[in-house]
Amino acid sequence: MSAGQPLRGCAVGLIGIDGAGKTTLAGELERRLSDQGVDAVRVSRRGYLKSSPPDFAGSTITALYEGALRTLYGFAGLADGRVLGEDFPPLAGEIMSDEFEKLLNTSEIVGNNPSALVASMLSEIAGSLAFRESIIRPHLAAGRVVIEDTHAIKMVIKLYLLGSSVSGDETQLQGELDAALRAGIDILRPADRTFLPVFVRTDPEVAYRRRLLQHGQVGGMEHYGPVGRAIGADSYLELQTRSQQIFEDIADRWACVRIDLSADDREYALTTAAEHISSALHDRGKW
Repeated sequence: MSAGQPLRGCAVGLIGIDGAGKTTLAGELERRLSDQGVDAVRVSRRGYLKSSPPDFAGSTITALYEGALRTLYGFAGLADGRVLGEDFPPLAGEIMSDEFEKLLNTSEIVGNNPSALVASMLSEIAGSLAFRESIIRPHLAAGRVVIEDTHAIKMVIKLYLLGSSVSGDETQLQGELDAALRAGIDILRPADRTFLPVFVRTDPEVAYRRRLLQHGQVGGMEHYGPVGRAIGADSYLELQTRSQQIFEDIADRWACVRIDLSADDREYALTTAAEHISSALHDRGKW
């Protein structure tokens, strides 16, 4: 094997709140590693699904993603007494369309079903496992460094918090949510030293301002809107703050590399973070 190439593959999974800067960091890390002669590739489950993969693996991952989305939004109550799922398209391929995303983001949701959120969490966990085994593992076997810009545990945590916010005093429902979260943390835990989890910490206030600068608004799944609660800045900040508190615990359990992208000098923060991750890979003997 030529100098500068990894001895064996490694998957870098970035964990952090919406707006933390994970996607930007993934691009910076890919560039830095490539400049060092490392065979690095950036992957995203959402990007993969958007490509409409035609094979068995693609169909399976798409179906599991659809299951997570349908159970999250399908049982959401509307003001007229119906559930949003009655307006869903019948075919899986349409689930990834911009038109369908617009339906989810513009519907006036007034409530949701906590048990449906548990089902969505389990579908999300299953989809992540399928993506890891069919997409990430082959890259690792080829000796590449794989950079996953958003680890699936992020969505599992958000679904947990959404469900908990509408579980009320139902201890059984909350117990189901707690069990699903524990399962996600255990099942999605890095399998071995070929997986390097990275906790990307960012002040939620900073992340919110960046989101507005980037897109003019936050995303439809970045606040409590999917369960019929407010969708403004306070809703975003509450969900992201609580998510980050759980990430802190996971970072300890998973022995994550820790970085912070809250600094105003973002270019410096990104460069420093990429260097830190690169050093961690080197320490693991990845090249």
